[in-house]
Amino acid sequence: MIGHRVPLPRLKKAIQEVCICLQEKYSHKPKWETLSENFLWRELVACILGSRVRYDVAYSAIERMEEANLFSVRQTMANRSLYEASVFNALMNTGGKNRYPFPWLRAGQISTAAQTLYSRGGTIKSLLEKAQDEREARRHLAKNIAGLGPKQASLFLRNIGYAEQVAVLDVHVLTYMDWVGLIPSPVRTVRTMRQYEMLEDIFIEHSGSFGFPPDLLDVAVWVVVRVVKKEYALCQ
Repeated sequence: MIGHRVPLPRLKKAIQEVCICLQEKYSHKPKWETLSENFLWRELVACILGSRVRYDVAYSAIERMEEANLFSVRQTMANRSLYEASVFNALMNTGGKNRYPFPWLRAGQISTAAQTLYSRGGTIKSLLEKAQDEREARRHLAKNIAGLGPKQASLFLRNIGYAEQVAVLDVHVLTYMDWVGLIPSPVRTVRTMRQYEMLEDIFIEHSGSFGFPPDLLDVAVWVVVRVVKKEYALCQ
């Protein structure tokens, strides 16, 4: 297995170096209280679109939705069927390599998420204001918003500056946790919020040994483990 061939001291040193490089970028975090509802909706949709999809493909889809003015909260509620069709068209509207792979599924999830959030006069901001803490906010999002699981809900809260003590446990971070012995056996899929929070607690405690917060460390881990996997694949 690749994990048995990775020198752990070199791996940890690389992660520490990436953390240092990222510190400047992550020192200026957004303040979610000052963000517009349209911007919050855009960030939430971006996290829905980013699930199980390459970054460049998701980013291209977001740009097409932006060009079509589909991040206007007012437009989401004007006509649900029309909005869903417009999202689908935006996701499909490319003949290049960045065609979005799940247009009907994601268009339906985005439309349903808008209905859940806005049909009774609610907002993302009011939802966040009512939550007791970041984990309660995440649980609510993952349970009630179509297309958001624990990982994507964590990413959303991170991106808007709402939460720092959360970890985005994607496959690369879970792989790292296995390589360094934080978990007894590999975890490929996190099936419940309880399991996610248990793994997150382990990672947050581990982040203390690096001297970096978990929301910085998991990004560094993601960067380094992806590189290691690619280099290993080239050697096969």
